[in-house]
Amino acid sequence: MNCEQANEVLMLDLYGEATAADVVELKAHLAGCATCRRIAETSRAALVEFRREATPRPSRKTVEAVLVAAQPRPRLAGIFAQLHPALWQAAAVVAVALIVSVAVRFWPQSPIQLAAETSLTATQAAATETSWDANSAALSDRIRLAQADVSIGSSLDSRISGLRDALSDLRAGSGSF
Repeated sequence: MNCEQANEVLMLDLYGEATAADVVELKAHLAGCATCRRIAETSRAALVEFRREATPRPSRKTVEAVLVAAQPRPRLAGIFAQLHPALWQAAAVVAVALIVSVAVRFWPQSPIQLAAETSLTATQAAATETSWDANSAALSDRIRLAQADVSIGSSLDSRISGLRDALSDLRAGSGSF
């Protein structure tokens, strides 16, 4: 057994995991190797000292600090955590009421009501279109009459102008009638 193998078997032996055959070989190696023997003696002494040491206990202050830190905290911070559960329930009721009122207002009614609304909308659209057509025809008639009035008016203006000329010729004494 070489020194490296001896160190491995020594660690197993210290923790009680080495086989009997390995322990016999380790003892034979330690009898002939002063360096490994010194390492083995130091390791065994350290292990004995470690096992003798009492497990350190935390102070009372440390225990209290850990217990305080482990206490459950409210999930919501600030003012929301301090609100009374009845307020949360009231807010939930108000929210549900708002949702229901919006749903009732905008939710489609029965298929018969929807068909009636669709029919009414179509009828109103047709009536509006007919109304536009009637208004358009009446407006066209008014435009034609206005154009006729303008042409009659300009014809009358030229006749009146001719009559004025004739009247002024008569007054002037020319008898060109």
